[in-house]
Amino acid sequence: MAVRILALAFLTCWGCEQFSEEVIDRKFPEKVWIYPDTVWGEVRFSTAGACRQIEMYLELEETYPWRNLYVLLWVQQPDGFRQASRIELVFSDSLGNWYRRDRRFRTFIARNVSFASAGIYRIGILPYIRQDTVRGIRRVGLYLYPCL
Repeated sequence: MAVRILALAFLTCWGCEQFSEEVIDRKFPEKVWIYPDTVWGEVRFSTAGACRQIEMYLELEETYPWRNLYVLLWVQQPDGFRQASRIELVFSDSLGNWYRRDRRFRTFIARNVSFASAGIYRIGILPYIRQDTVRGIRRVGLYLYPCL
């Protein structure tokens, strides 16, 4: 009886856990992201109308000079059509107090995104600032989660 209860509890927790799909994981060994270095990843959808949440991950150095970062999120559909969205990521308040001491930030940048057709989508991100070089970036990542 106890084994059945444990097995049921395990299956319940396992079934409720949301699995993410890593689309991008890029480390910058020199801690520099240079424009127009778009970081691309691909994801395949077997059915039309797939719904996902898009989460972005950033690791910054202590030398990162600004309190925010604008990025351009590109989504290229299987037919080649591209759509861009400008997103602002804010890392500290107006007094310069960082929201995370370890400077590792995770945030959802798009919710309930419907991918209209089946096929391979390319998703890219690039810095969108007034300078060609963004110093102080260690790593950038992009993850997809199923919609609830």
